Parts: sequence; C-alpha cells; structure tokens
Amino acid sequence: MKLARLIEALGQWRGNGLPVTLIVVGFLLIFEALFVNHDQAHTAVEKIPGFWSLFGFLSSVIIVFFSKWLAHLGLLKREDYYEN
Repeated sequence: MKLARLIEALGQWRGNGLPVTLIVVGFLLIFEALFVNHDQAHTAVEKIPGFWSLFGFLSSVIIVFFSKWLAHLGLLKREDYYEN
C-alpha cells in the first residue's frame, strides 16, 4: 500500500523532474567541491571539482542516445511487421 502511494506521488511530480534533478545535482557538486579531498588524485583532471560527477552524467547521456540510435537502426519494428 505505501509503495503504491509513493509511486503515485512520484508520478505527479513528473513535470517537476528536471528542475528537481538539477537542484540535487547542484547540491552534490557543491558538496563535492567543499568536502572531498582532491590531494590524492591520480591525474590532473581528477583535481577539477565535479569531474567525476560530470563524467558519469555525460557517459550516461551518451549511453542513452547510443541505445536509442541502435534501437532505431534495426531493433524496433513497425506494429504490422509480422502481418506483412
């Protein structure tokens, strides 16, 4: 019962998803910039505050677009594909 209510509440937030996500990501970047120790970074880019957060976000966006491209390339078929 409680899980169903939670899912319904999250469904009502659908239009506010992007602003809420951007606010949460902003807080996480600020938290990392202020509280994460960058002294033991292995490479120079790791010393940039928020590098791994941005790297993970961009990687996931690339994976989503690549998956959609791959699906439209040949995996998705028309609804009447088997009727022809």
